Parts: sequence; C-alpha cells; structure tokens
Amino acid sequence: MLIDNFTVLAQIVNFLILVVLLKRFLYGPITRAMEARKQTIAHQLEQAEQREAVAQAEAQRLQQMQQDFAAHREQRMVDLRSQLEDERLTRLEQTKDEVNAAKDRWYRGIAQEKATVLRSFQQQANYQLTQTLRQVLMELADASLEQQITHQFLTRLTQLPEGERTRLQTALNDGTSVQLSSSFPLSAATQQDITEALRGIGSFSNLDYELNPALICGLELNVPGYCLAWNLAKYIETLEQNLAHVLDQHIEQQAG
Repeated sequence: MLIDNFTVLAQIVNFLILVVLLKRFLYGPITRAMEARKQTIAHQLEQAEQREAVAQAEAQRLQQMQQDFAAHREQRMVDLRSQLEDERLTRLEQTKDEVNAAKDRWYRGIAQEKATVLRSFQQQANYQLTQTLRQVLMELADASLEQQITHQFLTRLTQLPEGERTRLQTALNDGTSVQLSSSFPLSAATQQDITEALRGIGSFSNLDYELNPALICGLELNVPGYCLAWNLAKYIETLEQNLAHVLDQHIEQQAG
C-alpha cells in the first residue's frame, strides 16, 4: 500500500489539532477540576485533622477533668470523713465533760449534804458533851474543891506576870469599882484575903462580890479595862472551840 505523504501530513496536523483541542477544552478543565478537587480534598483532610486534633484535645481535657473530679471527690470524701470524725470526737469529749461535770456536781451536792448533816450531828454532840461536862462539874463541886480554886486564884493574882500586873495597876485607881464574881459563896476571910491581895497591887474605891453559878467552879475579877478569871467555864469554852475547830477541819476534808 502506497503511503501518501500529504495524507500522512494531514493526519499529523489533524492529530495535533485534536491534541490541542483536547488539551484546551478537555484535559485543561479536567486537570484544573482535578487540581481543584485535590485542593478541596486536601483542605478537607486538613480541616478533618484539625477537628480530630481539637476532638482529641477536648477528649483529653474531659478525661483530665474526670480525673481531677474523681481526685477532688476522693479528697472531699477524705476531708468530710475527717471532719465528721473530728466532730464526733469533739461531741464525745463535750458529752464526756458534761457527764463528768454533772457527776462532780452530784458528788459535791452529796458531800455538802453529808457535811451539813455531819456538822449538825457533831455540833449537837459537842453541845451535849459540853453541857454534860458543865453539869458534872457543878455536881462535883464541894468545899475542898472551892478552897483549891480560891487558893489558885489568889496565887495567880499575887504572881501575875510583869505585863499583866502593870495592866491591872493601870486599871486600878481611887475611884475604881471592882467586881468579883464567884460560882460559890466566899467566906469573910477569903474575901479579906482577896481584898488585901488586890490592894497590894493598886488602889480602888470598893470591891463588890456576887454569885454567878454560870462560872462553874471559879472566880472572875472585873476591873474597867481588865479581867482576871480562873474558872472551869473558860476551859469548857476553850474545849468547845477546839472541838468546833477540829469538826470544821474534818468536814472540810470530807467535802474535799
């Protein structure tokens, strides 16, 4: 078969024109569309990656929040349990203190009541003892005992310590009225002895004698500003005071 050069050239030209036309009207738009599609897909992929990164960050944030919340909740539970335990111990201690205070008040009330009853009983016993002692001494008093008491009184009067003698001398003067009380009648001789012993110390206007059974076996010399006594009533009063003092100490110890 013979090849026609013109025909071949025409075919080549037609092919080139076809290629140009295809490139101009087909391949170009297709290429541009594909490029645009590629860019669109790349942009979408980039946006998807960004959204995925944001989603991962949000997921991590939510996970961290959950962990923080769980840790915070656990810490809150620990703090709450500790607070409740502290409050329980505080309430328990307060209740214990209130119970101890009530118990102490009850014991003090019982002790005070006991002390009151004991004081009343012992005071009554003390009174009965001293009263009985007074009665017994009054019943035992006789002439020999009265003589001994008078002798002791005169001895004490004539042998006063220097300070006591000076006080008595100061109290005595020419206008002084002296009174001598006794629980028993004094004989004239005894009254004379006492008067002379007193004048040996100082001067006075007169000496009055009187009976006073309450002295209980004794005598009492009264000068304005001075008193000299020797009688068992004083000893009984001292005994009563000592018993009362011992009683108060005993009651204080019982109450303590």
